[in-house]
Amino acid sequence: MIGNLNTRLGLYRAVNSADDIGGASVAWVLERAIWGHVKPQSISERGEFGRLSVTQSYKITIRYMPHFPERARLIWGQRTLRVITASDPDNRGERMHLICEGEQL
Repeated sequence: MIGNLNTRLGLYRAVNSADDIGGASVAWVLERAIWGHVKPQSISERGEFGRLSVTQSYKITIRYMPHFPERARLIWGQRTLRVITASDPDNRGERMHLICEGEQL
């Protein structure tokens, strides 16, 4: 498994903070740098606001993290990936599978 984790990723977690008018804003803070294996999964197209929107999904394998952030993003080169799900596929505490979607910022 370790030999396949050859892609460097930045793991970011969401931090909420109150603003001056009673609302909240979200800042993305670097949690840590991790190594993973990125595998493209699917591409979906849909019409959105009169334009074609394309979404790419990925399956990313990383080493197991017992306290993976509830809301997370990964930075992969110039891409920002939103983590949809995080799971331990065989309940052995060795690796995690992350299902991610490319985010348009």
